[in-house]
Amino acid sequence: MSKKGPLKLRELKKRLKPYGVIVIEKRGKGSELIFLLPNSPGSKQGPQYPIKNHGKGTEISWQVIGALLRRFNITDFWD
Repeated sequence: MSKKGPLKLRELKKRLKPYGVIVIEKRGKGSELIFLLPNSPGSKQGPQYPIKNHGKGTEISWQVIGALLRRFNITDFWD
């Protein structure tokens, strides 16, 4: 079982990929990335969550990751 803790942005992207979450880089405001769980493959519709991006090494706090997981209804991320 992984402990809850901050993850680097690149690690978060890698760990969300198996759940079908994609990142839309050109759609966020300023330095934000939009994480999207498409309703169907290739779709740009579905639950979204913006995350601050100040480079691939940006640390994302576990509280923000928890909010993202609730939005996407992912329960086994930390297992």
